[in-house]
Amino acid sequence: MIDIVLIGNFIFLTLKNAVPLILATTGEVITERSGVINLGVEGCMIVAALVGVVTTLLSGNYLVGLLLGGLVGALLALLHGLATVVFGANQIVSGIATTMVGLGITSLLGRGYVGRSLLGLRPSPLYPYDIPLPDYLKPLASAIVKQDVVVYISIIIPILCMWFLFKTKLGGAIRACGENPVVAESLGVDVVRTRLLAVGLGGFLVGLGGAYLSLGIVGSWVENITAGIGWVAVGLVAFSMWVPLRALLASYMMASLISISYMLQGRVGISSYFLSMIPYIATIAILAIVSVERFRLRLGAPAALGKPYIREERLG
Repeated sequence: MIDIVLIGNFIFLTLKNAVPLILATTGEVITERSGVINLGVEGCMIVAALVGVVTTLLSGNYLVGLLLGGLVGALLALLHGLATVVFGANQIVSGIATTMVGLGITSLLGRGYVGRSLLGLRPSPLYPYDIPLPDYLKPLASAIVKQDVVVYISIIIPILCMWFLFKTKLGGAIRACGENPVVAESLGVDVVRTRLLAVGLGGFLVGLGGAYLSLGIVGSWVENITAGIGWVAVGLVAFSMWVPLRALLASYMMASLISISYMLQGRVGISSYFLSMIPYIATIAILAIVSVERFRLRLGAPAALGKPYIREERLG
C-alpha cells in the first residue's frame, strides 16, 4: 500500500533541501561561465549561514539575515576574484583557502550561537491555511503549497539566470570571457571587470543559499552546518553542463537523494552513516568523470575555465 504521508514528506523535504543547492549551483554556473573556478563555495556558504543567523537574531527579521548572508557571500567571492582575476593567483589554491578560512572563522565566532533558536523568526509558509481537499490528497498538496516564499523564488532564479546568460549583452560578455578572453578583450569587453562582476553575482547567490540553510532548513546555527553541500554544488555545475536550467534539475535530483537518505535512516537495516554518504558518493563520481578533459569539453565547459588572464601579458 502506498504511504501518501511518506510521499508527501519526501516531496516536502526535497523541495526544501534543494534550495541551497539550486542557489549555490546557479551562482557557481555564472562564475564558471566567466572562466573563474570558485572552490570557496563551501566557505562562502558557511560564513553566510552564520551571518544569517546572527543578523536575524539581532534584527528580528529573517529577510535581513538572508540578504546580508548573500552580501557576505558576494564579498568573500570578490576577495577570491581579486586574488585570482586581478593578481593572477592560482584559482584552485585561492578557492580552497577561502573554504578553510570560512570554516575556521565560523567555528571560532559561532560558538556563542550554537543551538540559539530562531523560533518565530524563520520563514513562514506562503499558504498556511487548511487545504480543502480529501485527506488522502492533503499530504501531497501541503508538500507543494505550504513552502516558504524562498522555495518558489529559487525555482525562478535559474530561469532568470538562463535568460541573463544567453539573451543579454552582459551575459554574452560573461560567456565570451569564459571561452576566449583575448577575443573578448579585442571586441571591447573589459575581461577583468566582467569576471569580477560574474564572481560577485555568483557569490551573492551562493551566500543566499548558505543563509537559507541555517534560516529556512536547520533553524539555528550548528558548527559545520554546510557539511559538504558547497562541494556538492561545485560538482553539480559540471553535471548540469554549465546551464542554469539543468542546474535546477540536477539540484532536485541531488536533494531527492539527500531526502531519501534522511527518511531511510532507522527504516531499513543499513547503517545511517552509509545512507548519509549517498549524495556525496554521487558527487565524487560526477567529479571523477568530469575531471577527464575530453569529457569536460564534451559537456560544454568554458574553454578558458580556470586559466588566468593578465592583460599586460597579452598586450606585451
